[in-house]
Amino acid sequence: MASEEVDSQVLNSRLGTITQTNHWIESTGEVVAYEPYVREMRIWADLFQEVEIFTPLTASPKKGSLSTYNRSNVFFRFVRYDTRVFRLGFVVRFLQLPIVFFQMAAFIWRHDFLLIRSPGHFSLLAHMLVVSLRKKSITKFAGYFGHFKGERIPSIFERYIVRNWLGADNRVLVYGQYQQPHLISFFPLLMSKKEKDEIFGGERIEDGRENDLTGKLRVYSLGRLLPEKGFSLAIEGLALLSQLTPATDWHYFIVGDGPEESHLRRLACELGVESKVSFIGSRPYMEAMRLLNFADVVLMPGEKEGWPKVVVEAWCAGAIPVCVSAGLLPTIIRHGENGFLFKASPEGLSQALIQVSALSPSEIRRLRYLGRTEAVQYTADQFASGVADLVRGMQASQ
Repeated sequence: MASEEVDSQVLNSRLGTITQTNHWIESTGEVVAYEPYVREMRIWADLFQEVEIFTPLTASPKKGSLSTYNRSNVFFRFVRYDTRVFRLGFVVRFLQLPIVFFQMAAFIWRHDFLLIRSPGHFSLLAHMLVVSLRKKSITKFAGYFGHFKGERIPSIFERYIVRNWLGADNRVLVYGQYQQPHLISFFPLLMSKKEKDEIFGGERIEDGRENDLTGKLRVYSLGRLLPEKGFSLAIEGLALLSQLTPATDWHYFIVGDGPEESHLRRLACELGVESKVSFIGSRPYMEAMRLLNFADVVLMPGEKEGWPKVVVEAWCAGAIPVCVSAGLLPTIIRHGENGFLFKASPEGLSQALIQVSALSPSEIRRLRYLGRTEAVQYTADQFASGVADLVRGMQASQ
């Protein structure tokens, strides 16, 4: 995030951050982590005098789009906690957690203010400790703040603590609207206005785009290739689209990498659409955003998302978001007005894409205009301003 977009170090205190996000040390000594996470942490670093991050030092191979923090006031407290997936991983982590607990208690005690990245084992411990030690904290709950199929017991227990144990000194940033006063409705970190203008041409609505979709329908998805992201459903739905309306020409671009890639490639071959599916691989965030300039449709097929920022990214690009009707998406997307929703099935997706393909040029212009209009309210600048106001209010209550 460009530091000139926010007032540097407006909060004269030290921030302790607790996270399980994977971190690696490069041969140069620089620390790298998943780029979207780092982009948000730069916002916090620009707001606080000092940021220290309590996190595991990852032993597994590097994966995903990674970035350095590029901030001189960011420091690290690395602890031993094995995040790898292997047969005895649960036993190893179970033995390591008691040591991590006491290390975390010391870390929390010596910081003025805590940022807890949730959910996870570390955040579960952190929530119990900030209440016991009477420390002020903000929790960033990254995901849908509700029960979903397949949710694990530690996640359920942590959400219970967050709902019922925390109060005025421990605010929680959540996606969606909730009644408890300590739960603050927030949106995910997106681009700054400056970045939006640079990539997508400011507030211009058309940017030279064609307004009819009678040619090849260019469908894009972004994200890690994981089972819960729904990319299998996307390929199945697009293959069914070819069966139902053979005249609809389409191409699917998947931007990202992950363990599901080989399965998705096999699935595309089995369904006879391998020539219509391109795996672009992982790309740096800004490069991935530029790719959306070529999209007609941005497809979001995952059922376990919180507040999917790809929706706003699609609006910024002038593309049409087509999203599974799950989680908070029915409150974000107004079907046929600023995007399209579909039931989580190949049939549901194919029908939604048939509707999109049948849009008239005037309807496409209207969709793009409404999307661009709504995207204006979601920027990194507003995210930073909201966080700063929240922390100032909590500090004033001391």
